[in-house]
Amino acid sequence: MLKAAIKKHFKKYPKLLEIYDAIMWKKHIFSDFCNTYIFKSKHEITTPFGFSLVSRNYIANRMMLRGTFETDEVAIIKSHLKGADVFIDVGANIGYYTCLARSLSKYVVAFEPQPQNLECLYASLNRNGWSDTEIFPLGLSHSPGLLTLYGASGPSASLVKGWAGYPDRFKKVIPVNTMDNLLCNRFEGKKLFIKIDVEGAEYDVLKGAIKTLTMSPHPTWFIEVCLSEFHPGKLNPNYAATFNLFWMHGYEARLANKKNQLVTDIDIKKWIADKQSNVSEFNYLFIPKQ
Repeated sequence: MLKAAIKKHFKKYPKLLEIYDAIMWKKHIFSDFCNTYIFKSKHEITTPFGFSLVSRNYIANRMMLRGTFETDEVAIIKSHLKGADVFIDVGANIGYYTCLARSLSKYVVAFEPQPQNLECLYASLNRNGWSDTEIFPLGLSHSPGLLTLYGASGPSASLVKGWAGYPDRFKKVIPVNTMDNLLCNRFEGKKLFIKIDVEGAEYDVLKGAIKTLTMSPHPTWFIEVCLSEFHPGKLNPNYAATFNLFWMHGYEARLANKKNQLVTDIDIKKWIADKQSNVSEFNYLFIPKQ
């Protein structure tokens, strides 16, 4: 409440608000560093959704334990999971959405390269008795190989150097492969719901998923796509290309919010020209056209 009051007051003074946000983000980065390298304890709790979740002490993780993390997104994902046969979780983190899908009796394939996240993900699945869940402990990209994962933190580690202002002195080499290679044609004829949250690297993931994009029936995708948020170059160089890739393959784009607003080519061009979108969300649904 105090933070909200401070930000509301600072709206009258944009420069002060910018300084305040910068200070708070530095504090967030420092907290992530501490909880990655110094405070390594884990917490386990039964979430309001009825499944057990094991987490570290990151801010986002604490919200997951309370069931207050991305509440609008959770509602949308739960709604789309009802009609899905398989949930693909790319950037599974500690397994919040993987466990949510498993609690709804969905088959899950999860991808997560970050070691601290994987420890929690494995523990959560074991606590809930979901040992049949498929986990790939690697990243996804446009081709197989090795890439550098930057950032100390579990929640915000990225394949994009400089992502969200995180220092690049904290990094590790990870294996990557393509979605098409790993899924192959195993789920042809199944209804897939695919979530991608990979901190700025989503376009490279999609370039390695063309067969999956065009499979029958077309999957539904829930993807975080930032324009001006967090990117080290201020703007996402692949923003328009990400939307165009879906439009080329018979999808429509919608904001992942309660209004389910349609996103058009005109919107994307305007937002890029303005160097910011006119909406607060940066999660999008890509849905097969009827």
